[in-house]
Amino acid sequence: MIPVSPRHRAFASAVPLLLAASLLAGAGFAGAGLASAASGPRPPDLLDAGGTRIALAKLRVTGSALYVAAHPDDENTAMLGWFARGLKLRTAYLSMTRGDGGQNLIGPELGSELGVIRTQELLAARRVDGAEQLFTRAVDFGFSKGPDETFAFWGRDSILADVVRAIRRFQPDVIVTRFPTDGGGGHGHHTASALLAEEAFTAAADPARFPQCGPAWRARRLLWNAFVRQGTKVDSTWLRVDVGGFEPLLGRSWREIAAVSRSNHRSQGFGVAERHGPLPNYLAPRLGDAAAREPFEGIDLGWGAFGPAGARVDSLLALAEREFDAARPEALLPRLFEVRRALDAVKPARPAVLAAKKAELDALVRSCSGLWVEAIALRPSVVPGDTVRVAVTIENRRGLAVALSRLSAGTATGRSADGAAVSGTFTDTLAAAIPAAAAPTHPYWLRREAVRGRFEVPVGGDIGRPDDTPALEVVAELRLPAGDLRVSVPVAYRWADPVQGERWRSLEIAPPATLEPDQAVYVFADRSPRPVVVRVQAQRDGVAGRVALTLPKGWSSTPPSATVELAKSGDETRVRFSVTPGEGPGAAELSAGITVGTRTWSYRLERLDYPHIPLQMLHPPATARLVRADIKKTGTRVAYIEGSGDAIPAALRQLGYEVTPLTDDDLEEADLARFETIVTGVRAYNTRPRLRAAQPRLLEWVAAGGTLVVQYNTTGDGPLGDLGPYPFSISRDRVTDEEAEVKLVAAGHPLLARPNAIAPADFSGWVQERGLYFANPADPRYERVLACKDPGEAERDGGLLYARHGKGVFVYCAYAMFRQLPAGVPGAWRLFANLVSARP
Repeated sequence: MIPVSPRHRAFASAVPLLLAASLLAGAGFAGAGLASAASGPRPPDLLDAGGTRIALAKLRVTGSALYVAAHPDDENTAMLGWFARGLKLRTAYLSMTRGDGGQNLIGPELGSELGVIRTQELLAARRVDGAEQLFTRAVDFGFSKGPDETFAFWGRDSILADVVRAIRRFQPDVIVTRFPTDGGGGHGHHTASALLAEEAFTAAADPARFPQCGPAWRARRLLWNAFVRQGTKVDSTWLRVDVGGFEPLLGRSWREIAAVSRSNHRSQGFGVAERHGPLPNYLAPRLGDAAAREPFEGIDLGWGAFGPAGARVDSLLALAEREFDAARPEALLPRLFEVRRALDAVKPARPAVLAAKKAELDALVRSCSGLWVEAIALRPSVVPGDTVRVAVTIENRRGLAVALSRLSAGTATGRSADGAAVSGTFTDTLAAAIPAAAAPTHPYWLRREAVRGRFEVPVGGDIGRPDDTPALEVVAELRLPAGDLRVSVPVAYRWADPVQGERWRSLEIAPPATLEPDQAVYVFADRSPRPVVVRVQAQRDGVAGRVALTLPKGWSSTPPSATVELAKSGDETRVRFSVTPGEGPGAAELSAGITVGTRTWSYRLERLDYPHIPLQMLHPPATARLVRADIKKTGTRVAYIEGSGDAIPAALRQLGYEVTPLTDDDLEEADLARFETIVTGVRAYNTRPRLRAAQPRLLEWVAAGGTLVVQYNTTGDGPLGDLGPYPFSISRDRVTDEEAEVKLVAAGHPLLARPNAIAPADFSGWVQERGLYFANPADPRYERVLACKDPGEAERDGGLLYARHGKGVFVYCAYAMFRQLPAGVPGAWRLFANLVSARP
């Protein structure tokens, strides 16, 4: 993985972490009842007095709301906070995708890795606003201009089934969509999310449709969270709600909480300022029962719908609210156990509600009892078939008479005998065996190759789940004076970071060794062999095995394999192969594997480390792309101005260039005359303000004979000024169909003729899109080189501009090279070599 620069780290730390931490500490009830993966690797904190009062009030509310949109960041966090923390409803955000098709403003990760980051950002946001997080299997394949294209990629019926499944599992009273069905959301995914929600509203209530998705459920109504901008005419049928209200027990408003929640979307640069005061929102009725005043009109949000048994639960909870003593929360335990017994008598007409309330109640019991339970692995990772030692600590902070009935982790049990007293701080160590067949830690939705626009997830419990279940959990079965309590916590690893302080990460299952090819893409410009170096790192002590490459037919490596021996975990070595390509151009894949005993392992290790999300350790396949293409280039010395993170510098080195990164100071002071070409990274002018000030100097360098290649930027933060020698505007024009015909507008043009002759075949095999943020309009002195279009639209010819300036050349390229080069698209490599080689 490309290392993340200190500048990106500084950006990632921009939003105050202490504020979010204080919100979580003050209102930890939000995690009650959620899947353990949603609360992160650290056990939830005990509630303070305000949090306990809120948790008691929340137990009396049985209503629920499901918010539906398309991507991470689409959700209205103020609405979610008002539902979850204001009305104290069980609330969830169903995102169609994990945002894997977007760009990344804090690091180099794109595609599936970016999807993991954005998944964790959503979970971090939900820990603040109090909602839960759900997904479908849909892949974010980039910008889509309409729902028909979106459904063609996703498979309409498959994703509709996922939405139906989410509704039936969650059993919401009310469903709210972020976007309208008429295309007003401006993105095909947005419109598709609304269309799917409305169709699923009806389908989920029909037992004959999608019977594999669980028992039918009819939500009472579906509403659209209508856009209201300046000049918008508010329809008289729309319901007006204020989501900016104040919670005195938290000392914060839902609007303030929403800002902290939304600011977790850092990979998209969506940090926002907190604001105060009312925040009116409008909900437009779409389907289901009519409502004239408020969104839950006519719906019993309490226990009244559960008959006499439900009334008994509510009366006991009302007593608990009156009896709560902030100085002695443990005194509430007998009443809470009485509530539990009453819950067991309620008929499970709505099993989702009962399961959630029982989980919330257990969390409240644990908090009032003052019991802190943690399970710390003595090392961060364990190999399948090995044993991991887990230090379990149970702290009895209230001095109750607590006894341990059983302590277990998988098949391992604690040393303590049945009935052992838990007084003060109790500790035990378990030795838990990891099954030999266990797979290395990797997000469940990425374990199989996606099918076009949909993750390949076996139908079952995983679909819709936000994250992986923990590799190992410790279960403590405890006897309290008022009743029994079962506490389950994920096994985690804890360490102290000198800057961030205490940090937690999930216990990781790792292969005996990981393998990392030294390049993500290997370019073979001819049939000459070239080196492939594989870094092998031990993930346990005493690794001995044989490393080999799996190559496409007709390719070969010397040596065929090599023996490695690594004494300690963390030790590494490098194995060097010489790979000879096969006949003819094309793209293929290389796989590196190590055979240990009778099993062959082929995994890399990816570390996604940002301060606003838990550390993510992934184990994708140890593969690399092979590109066999006749690629020529001219020049030797290239400077690169990094933008929001991409793999272009590595590609330039693959082409044989000496690449020098330029800092902001270099832009102002360095001798640029030594470079033949300067390339700016994607969105460089958006992310580096000093680059704009240096633009006149760069254009002077062009006039003196240099070649400046500017990759795409956006104007979302305002005009960027003149990037080229002549005026042009960056528009929102894009071509999303990666198979759209590309016309060579200027046949014989230098960018298409030398040093590589570009032909229509060079645009085969492109991924996700042709390009984005084309120039439009542009001064006629720019030469337009290529043109393409999406179906039903006019041609776009602003994706590649060329202009001579003095003795040099300026190029603006909005074609998505940052996606094509890492994907190993041969024609894109040939075209990019021409851009960098451009000369007057």
